Amino acid sequence: MPAPDFPALLSRLGLACGIAAPVLWALMIVLCGALTPDYSHLADFISELAAHEAPTELLMRYAGFMMTGAGYVAFAVVLGLRSRFDMLALVGAGFIALAGVARILAGVHACDPGCEPLRPSQDQVLHNVTARIAYFAMIVAAIYWGVVGNRYVVLRRLSALGIGCGVWAVVFLMLMIAAGTHEGLFQRLASAVLSVWMLVFAVTVYRAGLATEALVPAPDDAAASGRAA
Repeated sequence: MPAPDFPALLSRLGLACGIAAPVLWALMIVLCGALTPDYSHLADFISELAAHEAPTELLMRYAGFMMTGAGYVAFAVVLGLRSRFDMLALVGAGFIALAGVARILAGVHACDPGCEPLRPSQDQVLHNVTARIAYFAMIVAAIYWGVVGNRYVVLRRLSALGIGCGVWAVVFLMLMIAAGTHEGLFQRLASAVLSVWMLVFAVTVYRAGLATEALVPAPDDAAASGRAA
C-alpha cells in the first residue's frame, strides 16, 4: 500500500478551503439572518449579525468571519507555494491572504450592539477598518487576477469574470454609501459578486491540479520573459 503524499493532501485541503470559504460565508449570512428577529437583508449590514449581544454573535463571528477568512488564507498560501515564487502570482496570492486576515480580524473585533455609528467603541472602529480592508483587498485580487491571469493557461478564461466582479463590487459599494436606503442589499451584492469570483477561481485552480502541479506562465509568456532578461 503506497504511503500517502501528505504535501499533496495538505495542498488539496488548502485549495478546497478556498472553495468552501465563500459558500460558508453565504450560508452564515442566510442562516444568521433567519435566526435574528426583525433582521432585514435589505436594510441591515452583515456586521450586525456578529455584533456584541446579537443572537448570532458567536456563530457569525467564528464561523462567518474567522473560518472563512482562514479559508482564504489557507488557499492563498497553497497558491503562493505552487507558483514557484513567480512574483506576479505571489502578489495575487498576497491580496487574497490580506483579505482573509482582514476578515479574521473583523470577526475578532465585533461592532457594538446594532453597529450604531455614534460614539463607536474601539472594537467597532477596528471592525470597520478591517472589514473595509477585506473588501478592498478582494476587489484588488479579483481585478488583478483578471489581468495577470492571462499569463497562465488555466486562468485565461477567468479574465473577464475577475475584472467584471471587481468593478461591479466597487459600483455596489458606492451605491451602498450614496443611496441612503437598502444599504444591506448593496453590501450583499458586492459581497456576492466577490464570493462568486473567489468560488469560480478556487474551483478552477483546484481542477487544474495545482495540488501537485506548479502554477507557471504559458510557454509564450515564459519565452518572452527569458528574452527580456
